[in-house]
Amino acid sequence: MSPFADVLRAPRLDRALAAGADPASAPILLARARRLTSWRTRRGVAKALEEVERGPGVPVRRDQVREARDLLSELAAALRSRERVSARGVLLARQIITDGCGPLYAPNAPPSALWWAVWEALRAL
Repeated sequence: MSPFADVLRAPRLDRALAAGADPASAPILLARARRLTSWRTRRGVAKALEEVERGPGVPVRRDQVREARDLLSELAAALRSRERVSARGVLLARQIITDGCGPLYAPNAPPSALWWAVWEALRAL
């Protein structure tokens, strides 16, 4: 497969994995899961989570970050560990950072929404 084809398929595969699809059910899902759980990807997501705690250059919901600070640290540490993780957990962690309408950024996010999102990612790892 070409790198271009991989890029085009990634969102669909990510949705399937985030929804709980078994990576072993299809070679293409397995390949995507391996890429997502690679040390490089995990390290990048962990770094982004740590930057949220330090105060990134983009506006975030500081109240949500304060409430979820301990869990954010735990999630980043889990991603940096040498323990095996699931692709679903990595995707949920990455979604915390990349979803501009999610509880990290949304002004109308309900209280504790970020805490619950981080908790769900940790549980899925």
